[in-house]
Amino acid sequence: MIKLKNRILRIHLTALIILLINFIINAVFEIGLIANLRLVLKILFYISACILFFYYVKPFKKRALYFSLFIFSPIFIFISWLIDGVFGAVLGSIFLFFFVPNDTRFENGQIQINKKFGGFLGACCKYEVIEKKYFLFEKNIGEFQFEDNLYFNKEDIQFQKDTLKMHLILKNYHPQEDDHYVTTDTIIYTILKR
Repeated sequence: MIKLKNRILRIHLTALIILLINFIINAVFEIGLIANLRLVLKILFYISACILFFYYVKPFKKRALYFSLFIFSPIFIFISWLIDGVFGAVLGSIFLFFFVPNDTRFENGQIQINKKFGGFLGACCKYEVIEKKYFLFEKNIGEFQFEDNLYFNKEDIQFQKDTLKMHLILKNYHPQEDDHYVTTDTIIYTILKR
């Protein structure tokens, strides 16, 4: 039982250290672990903390206070949402920010375009352009904002030196027209930092 607790504690601490190092390197050099690996580490970090709470609660140790944050934070957020929707939405957005997987709108061997999570009260629609590096790493090379939800096809995306050209055909609702939908041909340019 003690060996299992120590293994789970090692998993928790290892995931915490890797996530902190990734955060610091990402803030300084704008390069970090790929999103799927980060998500797995975050889930391991959270689940190991929840399991360790039950190991330290009886007999009660001070570490149980730390691990209780992971158990009671979703309950506290849900109660906050029931009492006051805005406060609960803000807390829920902060909590889910760490666990929401990427909403990938385009991916090829070179780049990936993700819709960023803005929370429950966030503005629509921010996108980030990610370049994959060395199989385990990724670098944010650009961002743009567009007021519609965008989905891309492979033929819609083109590179032009340090610029990303996105060709889109958008449907807009117009009640004055007979069809009620008018399509517009749109091109978006985003400057990439490489």
